[in-house]
Amino acid sequence: MKKIRINKFFRFFVLLGFLAGCSEQSSFHEVEESNNYVGSLKSADLTAEVDPSTFHQEVTFGGDGKLTIKDWAEKDVSTTSQLLFGDMQLKVLRVPIFALQDISDPIYDNVITVIQAVQNVNPNVEIFASIANGDGYGNHYHGADKFPNQWIGCCPYNVYDLNLTAYASYLDSFMDRMSNVGINIDYLGPWNEDPADESDHRKVFDQMLNLGGTAKVGLERWGLQTSVNDVEDVMGQINVSGSHFYDDDAIAESSWESTWQQLVNKSSNPVWYTEATRYSTNDGIENLIAGMNNIFPAIRGGVENVTFYQVVKRFVWANGTALPIKYSGFKNLVNNASGKRVVPSNSSINDVKVIAFAKNKSLSLHFINLSTNNKTTRIELQSGYEAQGTVTRTIWTSSDTESSNSYNLGGNSAWNVTIPAESYVHINVPLNNNAGN
Repeated sequence: MKKIRINKFFRFFVLLGFLAGCSEQSSFHEVEESNNYVGSLKSADLTAEVDPSTFHQEVTFGGDGKLTIKDWAEKDVSTTSQLLFGDMQLKVLRVPIFALQDISDPIYDNVITVIQAVQNVNPNVEIFASIANGDGYGNHYHGADKFPNQWIGCCPYNVYDLNLTAYASYLDSFMDRMSNVGINIDYLGPWNEDPADESDHRKVFDQMLNLGGTAKVGLERWGLQTSVNDVEDVMGQINVSGSHFYDDDAIAESSWESTWQQLVNKSSNPVWYTEATRYSTNDGIENLIAGMNNIFPAIRGGVENVTFYQVVKRFVWANGTALPIKYSGFKNLVNNASGKRVVPSNSSINDVKVIAFAKNKSLSLHFINLSTNNKTTRIELQSGYEAQGTVTRTIWTSSDTESSNSYNLGGNSAWNVTIPAESYVHINVPLNNNAGN
């Protein structure tokens, strides 16, 4: 009898343990990815909270060709345009205006060639024309040096003592040159890293005869902090408040996002990051991560467009060859953000950054791990949302480029994933309910 009683107690406690395990699995899930078991939820290195119930802005992405336009046009323009504006779903093309060149100069044939090649791939791509810091032939000129000498010295009340009547007339000629071949300029930016104030913006736009319905882009300061300081002066004369972010060394990394938020909050217009960079010319996982780290705070801060600098040269070569790591990584971000809205997300440690996009029952999570260690990450969905279906994780590391694995979740609000050391990771999550509710 004593032996039988012990067996009954043993079975009772086994049953209790089984039921407790089932109860835990109803809320949490541990997944095995690439044969690397990530351990229990309690051992996670960080928590990433995501709330699909709240929609923020939609973000479009663009590609800049201002200082590489000649090479782009004269080599494999059709392949590069397909890679960037077809396979990679960039929506805005930033092209140059070269004030140092006569409007009949062949460099503008190059501009037209690129625009038409891109429009052959996607007729709905928007064209953003912006004054360039150069002459189109490999020579770089900044500040007043990018304008003809004969325009300078007349008017001490204007930036660079510049003759803004002559400049407005030149911009009209540019608009004519484009419209004569059926090209509509959707956005026009007459200043590029210049200290142009409200008066300088107003005088250029007001004196133009061919501006029509083209949206006016302004500010475009070299530094983000300067844009924050100056936007209230200029924003009444423009439709888009643009900024660069070359002062990222001067602003503490912990303040990047909040500084972009300051610009968004101060501006009465949509804010664009009009010249995103920091991903260098060469390929490599370190450059992909650096570029992602540079734009994540802008997106989290509320910008509505990110235009990548020198996409021909830094994403693809002019001969039509893609830089495989950077091109595939940024393409993944761009395409999986297309048509979606930013939703709130947060990482509990600084080494792992996250942004999230959602639409309907699809949640797109993008992580970068800046550290040299793998990070076990506990994803927690807020507001009653759960992962329901096949989750796909795609990774970019020093040894993996766009490597994917999938697993099924059935009503889990929290689960663990591995974010490898020095990596970019995309996790596509099917939701139980539509986002934004």
